[in-house]
Amino acid sequence: MGNPKYQTRLPTDDAERLDEYADEHDISEAEAVRRLIRLGLEVEADDGDVIDTSDMVTMDMNERARQTGTILMILMLGFLTAAEVGLL
Repeated sequence: MGNPKYQTRLPTDDAERLDEYADEHDISEAEAVRRLIRLGLEVEADDGDVIDTSDMVTMDMNERARQTGTILMILMLGFLTAAEVGLL
């Protein structure tokens, strides 16, 4: 016997995102559903918590902004110190 078959309804915005994913990867909608389900199950299996992937880009940007801010602060302190001791 073949693999089990499932049916579901998706909100319009999720259906549009699914179609975009399938088009971008040049795969069928059914294959897109299989891949995304597998990916979601793998993410959940990592630590038991489901990750809200919509926040992942924001989290990455926030981390980069923090790192950039730290570097700028170090450079500013170095510049001020050099100016204070008369190197500049």
